[in-house]
Amino acid sequence: MRIGIVANEFFDLSIGRMGGFGWAARQATGALRRSHGPRFETFFLAGEIKATPGQPDPLVHDTPLILRRDDAAEHAGRVRDLGLDLLLSIDYRPHYEALFRMLPETPIVVWVRDPRTPEDVRLIGTVRVPNADAQIPPGLVTPNCTSLGGVVADSAVAGRPVLFATTNLSLADKIPSVYGAAPTDVPLLPNVVDIDPGAVEKSERPSVVFLGRLDPIKRPWIFAELARRFPDVDFFFLGKTHFQGTGCWEPGPSPGNLHWLGHVDGDRKRQLLSEAWALVNCSIHESLAVSFLEALACETPLLAAVDPGGVVSRYGLCAGRWEGSGLDGLPRFAAALSRLLEDGELRRRLGREGRRWVAETHNGPQFLRAFEHLCRRAGCAAGPPDGGAATDSGGPAEARHDG
Repeated sequence: MRIGIVANEFFDLSIGRMGGFGWAARQATGALRRSHGPRFETFFLAGEIKATPGQPDPLVHDTPLILRRDDAAEHAGRVRDLGLDLLLSIDYRPHYEALFRMLPETPIVVWVRDPRTPEDVRLIGTVRVPNADAQIPPGLVTPNCTSLGGVVADSAVAGRPVLFATTNLSLADKIPSVYGAAPTDVPLLPNVVDIDPGAVEKSERPSVVFLGRLDPIKRPWIFAELARRFPDVDFFFLGKTHFQGTGCWEPGPSPGNLHWLGHVDGDRKRQLLSEAWALVNCSIHESLAVSFLEALACETPLLAAVDPGGVVSRYGLCAGRWEGSGLDGLPRFAAALSRLLEDGELRRRLGREGRRWVAETHNGPQFLRAFEHLCRRAGCAAGPPDGGAATDSGGPAEARHDG
């Protein structure tokens, strides 16, 4: 079965942004290609990224990436020649519509990850970099995604299935206002979190991490200010900015306990998350951040200003919603962080419970089971001959704890 994974980013520094949509594309292709058979062949389809003249399509995460071309007819022919059985859309952005219309009979699964309602858009628009209130920071504009409603309506007339699934069931209510479609059933399609830290051992000196792009919407300056308030704690920025120039945050001199590590992945990221006492997320908006799941997989509780689906309040502490720069909420962030650092029993309990939840819910086998169910609903033959669920040797091991 041939799957086209549609996205605007693919978690590769050489070809663009390093965000949650790209991470999801990478994890999905890995899980599908590892499933026994092999029953799935995957291709990345770029909604936005264009090839330069003469540039061949690259191989990314062992998956061919079909780039956009200036010649629309040629590009459409190349996409059709792939013989795709299903499109897995990593959320939806207007750039995807052209690909959907190139393949008017191919079923679509829209994996809803970050739907932004009009109220979400308003809230995001309040962000300002400290001491730069006159400048609108880059990266705050949310595209209008209601064109998906037209694709869904036309597909219904043509008999093409368009299914929706989500990483967090609490997001389903946002779908009509965000995409212009009103599906009656939105099942869970879990993330593929494959971090297995083994027996977790926290750092002797307290440490906390910020995992994500250092862009204005994430408000990294709150984390930097927390570092000044907690000189006996190590603070680690894991990430880099995507935007440059006017309106961006320009950090001043850093305290000695604030460490800038840039983009970190693999064993190094697992080590830092496993040693950390807390993950701090200062963003004004999140749906179900990948960083939350990866931290919890390493038994690291959460501190954030958002609480998507109650995840933060179940496995950490919520500092409350703060508009603008968010610095008005700094005392609440500091109080919550003090509580996590000082209450070892609370910290360990939240970490263990979070790890158990991620291990049971967001893993390769659960993703494959849910994906195969969606394939059957879409009329695609995806399951193994005996009708059982696939296994994925790349999924996380059963959670282990250090007591």
